[in-house]
Amino acid sequence: MGGGGTLPPMIDIAALYRQIDPLRPLEADEDDLYVDWQQRLLPGDDVKSRLVGSLIRSASSGYPVTRLLTGHRGSGKTTELNRVRRALQSGAAGRKVFVSRLNAQMWLDLDDLQVEDLMLQVVRQLASDLRAEGMRLVANWYRGFFQSILARMRGVSVESMEVGIDPVRFSFTRKDFPSERDQFRTLLRGQLPTVLDLVNTELLPEARRYLKTQGYEDLLLIVDDLDKMPKKLVDDRHTNHEQLFLDNSSTLRAFNCSVLMTIPIDLAYSRAQGRLRAQYGAAIATVPLVTVADRSGAPVGAGVEALVEVVGRRALAAGGGPGDPAACAAALFEDRELLLRLVRLSGGLLRELFVLLTELLDRVDDLPVSRATVERYVPRAAFDLARGLFPADKEVLRQVAATHEAAEEPRFFDLLRNHYVFAYEAGLDGYWYGLNPLLHEIAL
Repeated sequence: MGGGGTLPPMIDIAALYRQIDPLRPLEADEDDLYVDWQQRLLPGDDVKSRLVGSLIRSASSGYPVTRLLTGHRGSGKTTELNRVRRALQSGAAGRKVFVSRLNAQMWLDLDDLQVEDLMLQVVRQLASDLRAEGMRLVANWYRGFFQSILARMRGVSVESMEVGIDPVRFSFTRKDFPSERDQFRTLLRGQLPTVLDLVNTELLPEARRYLKTQGYEDLLLIVDDLDKMPKKLVDDRHTNHEQLFLDNSSTLRAFNCSVLMTIPIDLAYSRAQGRLRAQYGAAIATVPLVTVADRSGAPVGAGVEALVEVVGRRALAAGGGPGDPAACAAALFEDRELLLRLVRLSGGLLRELFVLLTELLDRVDDLPVSRATVERYVPRAAFDLARGLFPADKEVLRQVAATHEAAEEPRFFDLLRNHYVFAYEAGLDGYWYGLNPLLHEIAL
């Protein structure tokens, strides 16, 4: 199939490389790069619209809710949260809701995360965001409360461990005292009921009064990055995921305001799903993969074209525009079929698509990318992916490939978490599972 190879004259590899950074989520105002594929493939079931609607109803009723969001890492959860935040804060959804957002990975050690660490940082972020919005009293409230706690710690004086409303100052000074970490946690764990009571009876009521003068009807806490927590056993039966989200669910729901947080996909799709639904009072929302093939492996044209447009918009932003995104994307390759093959190999995972494109760009000096380059690269990428598999893993993968259903725990969920298995939505048919398409390039 032809159609590729006529490259727009202004585009270059360095510019394109920056535009397809696999680790950079889109900001809410990058409308020129955003493709709202859910509206096309899943009409009426767009996850961000459902979340915004739920949170607006909560603000209207005065009844706080806690919502959980999951999806494969790299599926676009942070990008969607950025747009949820914009819709709420701008009033585009009909009501204005102030959003305080914690990017947990920036401030917390996700390898060793305890609920008291998380709650402290949520309060710190809320105080910082309120001050940035112009609320003056919050600084004195925050500083006075945490100084009273730190004053009880032996070996760490308030003077040496400065507490300011500035999140950078507070977080970095804590890192200077690693030996006090367990002591700090123990103290804070005992103080959590007091922390939550003061937040709910003093900080939040004062915040709501102030925010109403700014046109906001309510406020929301977003906690991103918790889906990135590495999974590990904390005892013979329980994981750190279960400990945080199930054993401490009442603490995570204790703020007298709505909360939206991300959770790991292997927990969300496991046997714990029913308990999560019961304890948080709602089904877990999912940012789905773009369905580029059905259960039988036949291409899904709308999904393929959506990802072609994603690539094309990035290429246009790299100097190829203005123009047609699909044509610009195809022009990156010697043959349009090479682009379509790469889209199908991504399995509909946006980050995987950008990784594939980035690794191809690492192998060329000029555009368009040739067929020979793609054919050399794809088998190597497949073998690299399969290198970490054990015989028992391969047996599970063969079972998934044959049935498109979940297999034995916990090995199956480990493969799901590590992108050997992908989860897809199929409308009324529910979920189904497929292998990372790269694995079909080699014999398992």
